[in-house]
Amino acid sequence: MEKFLLNVRLNKFSGICLSVLIWSFGLGKPALSDDSDNRNNWPRWRGNNFDGIVSGTGVIKSGENYRLKIVWKKPLGSGCSSVSVADDRAVTMFSDGTFDDVIAFDAQSGVEIWRFKIDSTYKGHDGSYGGPISTPLISGNKVYGIGPKGQLFALDVKTGKEIWSSHLENDHDARVPFYGFATSPVVDSDVLIVETGGKNENAIAGFDKDTGERLWATGTDIISYQSPIRLNIHGQNQVLCVGDRYLCGLEPKSGRMLWEYSHKGGGNYGSKSMNPVIVGDNRLFLKHSGRGAILVEINKKDDEFIAEEVWTTRNIRMTYDIPIYFDGYLYGYSNRFLTCLDVKTGESVWKSRQPGDGFLILVDGHLVIVTKKGTLHIAKAGPQAYYEIADLKLFDKVAWTPASFANGKIYARSHSEIACIDIVKIAQVARAETEAEVVVSSNSEFVKFVKKLNSAQNKNVLIDEFMNSHEQFPVIEGDSLVHLIYLGDANDMALVSDVTASRHEAPMKRVAETNFFYYSVSLEPDARMNYRFVRNFEENITDPLNSRKVASISGESSWVSMPNWEEPKHLVEPEGMKRGRIDTLQFESKLSKNTRRLDVYLPADYDESETRYPVAYVHWGVFAQKLGKMQNTVDNLIGRSVSPVIVVFIPRIPRSGMREFMFDLREEYAQMFVEELVPFVDKNYRTMASPRSRANIGMGYAGFMSFYSTFQYPGNFGKVSGQSTFLDTAQEEELKSLVSDSENLPLQIYLDWGKYDMRGHYEAWSLVDGNRSFATFLKERGYMLTGGEVNDGFSWASWRNRTNKVLETFFPLEGLD
Repeated sequence: MEKFLLNVRLNKFSGICLSVLIWSFGLGKPALSDDSDNRNNWPRWRGNNFDGIVSGTGVIKSGENYRLKIVWKKPLGSGCSSVSVADDRAVTMFSDGTFDDVIAFDAQSGVEIWRFKIDSTYKGHDGSYGGPISTPLISGNKVYGIGPKGQLFALDVKTGKEIWSSHLENDHDARVPFYGFATSPVVDSDVLIVETGGKNENAIAGFDKDTGERLWATGTDIISYQSPIRLNIHGQNQVLCVGDRYLCGLEPKSGRMLWEYSHKGGGNYGSKSMNPVIVGDNRLFLKHSGRGAILVEINKKDDEFIAEEVWTTRNIRMTYDIPIYFDGYLYGYSNRFLTCLDVKTGESVWKSRQPGDGFLILVDGHLVIVTKKGTLHIAKAGPQAYYEIADLKLFDKVAWTPASFANGKIYARSHSEIACIDIVKIAQVARAETEAEVVVSSNSEFVKFVKKLNSAQNKNVLIDEFMNSHEQFPVIEGDSLVHLIYLGDANDMALVSDVTASRHEAPMKRVAETNFFYYSVSLEPDARMNYRFVRNFEENITDPLNSRKVASISGESSWVSMPNWEEPKHLVEPEGMKRGRIDTLQFESKLSKNTRRLDVYLPADYDESETRYPVAYVHWGVFAQKLGKMQNTVDNLIGRSVSPVIVVFIPRIPRSGMREFMFDLREEYAQMFVEELVPFVDKNYRTMASPRSRANIGMGYAGFMSFYSTFQYPGNFGKVSGQSTFLDTAQEEELKSLVSDSENLPLQIYLDWGKYDMRGHYEAWSLVDGNRSFATFLKERGYMLTGGEVNDGFSWASWRNRTNKVLETFFPLEGLD
């Protein structure tokens, strides 16, 4: 791999829970102080040495058998703060639903010792859970903490009484990260060091640890969810800080900038949650981008630091987890798979779907893993394969925090509980094979076949008989069971589908000694589902056995429908009728300073008549035409169930993503649409230029824009629709605010969404819940709605099946009941 040199300039520093985690490591050897060198303590984020590692405890030995035993478990509220342990105090932070609190337990018994109210609770939004994110620091006789709203405080470790407090935003002009403050502080001698993310040369600040007085501040980098660490680089003790753009070293006492390095990272999966991992004496692994990571070698010559890129890799990416380095290998998550990486080459040594997506620490050469689904696992760290020696179903709710290790025990928490777990040596343990996530009645004929296949001597003969007995795949059993099957060479197969939720892959079960993989799922009798297979962790493929394919914005998918699902007739190519035509115009906007091509559908009789027509404005117009087959729909419906109508397909500007629909360009787009584009259409075509004759239509991300522009500019549209309207927390709250601020408008509203729309599997977000909530809100405001929930997903292949209902609601054929 190509190498290049980067000069690192001196004396200049330019300038989660996304439910995210922020990991902290150093270069060379950590610079230790008196609160660190104790194997019975885990006093801060990532433990004694800032690396998530503890060695030499003798608790876990290679070749021995163990089981995990809960010592104590206590109720706890939401939060991503991990557990700090020192002097038999286990301290963490959480939300009780009303307040955010710091709480201290007796580490041995789990008895609550004290709790301290930080502030009213920080509410989760846009995928995050509520409550604190930062991890408290126990140093000497104090507990230092940072609340998600910016409270910085010191408490008495014995009593929980406040010693001093300050506020990062109000008192120190800090930037508030999107998901709240998540950084965890460190102490060096008498200085408490915090990555504040300030606006005016105070991205990093040092405070007197005893009084809270600010001693120094420096830097203008943006701080998202990173934390500082102490370490020694080339013989000099310093504090290492990383921001969204730069990595730097500071002199702890004065805050003097020693060096700075531009890591050129970006994104939530990259620099916003990035911290470096020590690899050997002078190398750092940086998960700096959502697309991959780099290994950088740091040297010093003539008082100048030089960074040389050793290799880049895509084998660890798309994760908030930061790897652990141990004995020549990196262990961490790539996407949702546990991965072992050879640091010599950056190549993957092995990947494992077990034990599931989660967070790591290392104890005595063994990985200790808390998964998001609430399980706890111990596995031997080694390049051979994932080898688990103990596991435990620990929590019922989502866990989004790595474990801690102190006093020979594991401390872990979820969004509802905290627990202390002992590692108990046993004579021998029989480990059960992990099953695929399939729950099907034992009366199922397919289940009976699989049982017979598992016990058969000649499995291939039975497989051939089974495959030849079915003319269609997937196999549908009754009106509610679907069995998806893959037959072919593969080491691992998984399912990605509407049903399995976003950013989640359901492992397919493999019959031993065969290449027969399967996954069974129960669906409603009228459901439809898009899906793909993932072969060998990386390769997305359609189902080779299923000829039903559909194009989507993310590529081609296979799809399956249940017996009561009806094929929509309005999508077929019209035959035996006079069709409308597409008129194309160049529309130039003075407001947005761009030109876009408008495709305008004119009904078949437009040129032969002098009639004026109602107008349907469709956002995301190119996809509505290509993937939504909307011209076919209009042609098939006009004169049968829909009155003649002009349809304007509005495209996005190139390379804008969804910015015009939901993000920073939305107001500019909405103003352009209402004040320029609508009058432009009225001027160039015979339209009924009144609000009751105009429909504002959007699907998915564009559904937000249809509602946003209707209520932001009231009195311009009498009809508005959204299908699977993208309503994460911010979008839902904004629309509700617009609706609340306006008088009730004379509107026809069509709103539908899929039961299997986009939603987090472990993250706290759901477009399904957002649409349900918005529909209820509109009804409470007195609006009448048409539409509702359907058993389908978030895609054009779903929305186009119901565009007939949108048009029939807004433009019914006169005289048709």
